[in-house]
Amino acid sequence: MKRNIGWNSILRSTECRQVLAHVAALRKKDEHVYPARKDIFRAYEDCPFEEVRVVILGQDPYFNEGQAIGRAFAVSESTEKLPPSLKNILKEVERDYPRGLMPEQTLESWAKQGVFLLNTTLTVAHGRSNSHANIGWKEAVTIPTLEKLSAGREHLVFILWGVPAKLFEQFLDQRRHLVLKAGHPSRPSLTGFRKCGHFRKANDYLSEHGIEPIIWTIGKADS
Repeated sequence: MKRNIGWNSILRSTECRQVLAHVAALRKKDEHVYPARKDIFRAYEDCPFEEVRVVILGQDPYFNEGQAIGRAFAVSESTEKLPPSLKNILKEVERDYPRGLMPEQTLESWAKQGVFLLNTTLTVAHGRSNSHANIGWKEAVTIPTLEKLSAGREHLVFILWGVPAKLFEQFLDQRRHLVLKAGHPSRPSLTGFRKCGHFRKANDYLSEHGIEPIIWTIGKADS
């Protein structure tokens, strides 16, 4: 598996290996686990440590077969019906940048620009949301990742949607970075996600600090 050297201290740690061994044991017991083994660390492979510009924190992978690809909120190309969360995220992109075309459902174009699409839990059992929340991912990987980014980088944007994501705010230095919070996109009208303006706010902050903004749409530069 290709891994960026900047993440080695986390992904090759004893704690991470222990969680992976636990997941492997569950698979041997015929538990259907998503995403595929090769995709568990895709978010890390997408974004080298020094190239991260924006972190979008999700909860855990989609739990239906064929959807999860290792990027928070993204789905595979073969997924015919978009999950509500992703549909609502794309609506907010369109609200902030109405002249652009929506990105592909894999969100690959975001990842290539340094948008780190990280779930707080990296695996899930088929049909059971949050089923792997307590097997050690947060302690072994998520918290060390956020702490490393917070301490080792400057002027990042951390986007936290929903209560589970907001719990990780405590690991972020808001004197060095921008933290944006809103309700979860799965039910935007009830949670305050709708009209949060996070995509434009993120770009405004990056631009203010001399950092190239993210092109959230495709086909035309955001403006």
